[in-house]
Amino acid sequence: MLSKISVTILAKNAQKTLYECLKSVERFNEVILLDNKSSDKTVEIAKQFGNVKIYQSEFIGFGALKNLAISYAKNDWILSLDSDEVLESELIEEIASIQLQEGEYCSFLRKNFYQGEWIRGCGWHPDWVKRIFNKKEIRFDDALVHEGLKIPKNFKEKRLNGAIKHYSFEDISHLLDKMQRYSSLWAEQNTHRSSSPIGASMRGLWVFLRNYFFKNGFLYGYKGFVISICNALGAFFKYMKLYENSLKTPSVSLIVTTYNQKERLALVLDSILNQEVMPAEVLIADDGSREDTKELIEKYRDKFSIPLRHIWQEDEGYRLARSRNQAILNAKGEYIIIVDGDMILSSSFIKDHLRFAKKGSFNQGGRVLLNETQTNKILHTRSLQTAFGKKTFKNTRIPFLSNLIFSLSAIKKNAISQDRFLPVRGCNMAFYKEDAQKINGFNQDFVGWGREDSEFVVRFLNANGVMRKIKFSALAYHLYHQENTRNMLEENHKIYLESIVKQKTWCENGLEQSK
Repeated sequence: MLSKISVTILAKNAQKTLYECLKSVERFNEVILLDNKSSDKTVEIAKQFGNVKIYQSEFIGFGALKNLAISYAKNDWILSLDSDEVLESELIEEIASIQLQEGEYCSFLRKNFYQGEWIRGCGWHPDWVKRIFNKKEIRFDDALVHEGLKIPKNFKEKRLNGAIKHYSFEDISHLLDKMQRYSSLWAEQNTHRSSSPIGASMRGLWVFLRNYFFKNGFLYGYKGFVISICNALGAFFKYMKLYENSLKTPSVSLIVTTYNQKERLALVLDSILNQEVMPAEVLIADDGSREDTKELIEKYRDKFSIPLRHIWQEDEGYRLARSRNQAILNAKGEYIIIVDGDMILSSSFIKDHLRFAKKGSFNQGGRVLLNETQTNKILHTRSLQTAFGKKTFKNTRIPFLSNLIFSLSAIKKNAISQDRFLPVRGCNMAFYKEDAQKINGFNQDFVGWGREDSEFVVRFLNANGVMRKIKFSALAYHLYHQENTRNMLEENHKIYLESIVKQKTWCENGLEQSK
């Protein structure tokens, strides 16, 4: 059976453990070593083994690296190891004799060592790891750290009797180094979660009490104490780093979509100039307007202290999705806020959106509809106050209520259904640019009005994102206009349904195809 299994190993500066690791897998015909730009003798050691194929990559996250290593393997069956793990002889013999079948995977015990001693306390034991699988059926998730296998439901787990040795930590310095790196990656990966100094402290305290007392860390003398303390510090720093990251204000690119509405666009630009907190830049996503729109934007450039950029495309019909993609590609900010070119923004609009900016979250803002009479008056007088003067409960800024609704309004993947339409208004929405890049932006197969926003969110949620609502904040006033033609709605709805049925996280005609 060993000839049908490819071993994949990640390594970075692993000279202390790599030789023993590779020695334990000498009987396998193929070993893929993916080196993460080591600066020690890692690659030199690997070259001593005839069954090892060496590849290199920058760090792209542990999950992505493991999937990359798997892609180089010639066999379908994979044994995934780390460079500080060593197969015991009993496990090798067991793997050689087992019969692997589709619809199942294998796990075995990992023995975690600290300074040469197997630690069966501190939460380190028992440690069952899932490591043998068929790459046609199972892959790793794309997590930066603490990656795991994505195993289909109803797959059978086969537990083997053998084990691997894990030389995880040499001493306190090694413990602290790994804790710092892993906690930083975890905080970067979990920006959708919330934290506080008190919460971080309580988590750290609980981890110490659990590992040292309830998980028998005290039985291992000073080693158990050190491991429990470092585990506690790891929990504390994960959540403190998460908290500190949440305090950082992302740079904002405000995208305004337009098409031959220069009078309305001028009002939107006036409202942007009135912002309490300005974005880093404003991009006008223009779906083919005439020369007069370009002239208007050029006049406004002198009024703006920030870049005002005109992203124009040929007028080939209603191509809003491509227009937005073009603007996103050109955006230099980390956080994208998109509004329509007939939305007058309240002075706290950008400031409010920033309050709710979270990676992995698509934030749906609202709109206050202005009637035809109000709109005509605003266009005639060029007075923003006419819009702001419309006082109702709906357009009252109430931060406390806004925070409450935001926290309670989370919509996730399980809410997607063919039978229940997912309403999304693209006139006021926000998300991190990197989240849009992960799903390839807006689907440019949409031509004509309708469903491009909802289909974007379907893929966003399928990629484990969350949709939340912003009410009573980020207020914007929608100038009246006649409704767009619905003649492409039926075709667009089919594209939307296809993304639901196929659980798509990526569109084939999106950001990447706009370059």
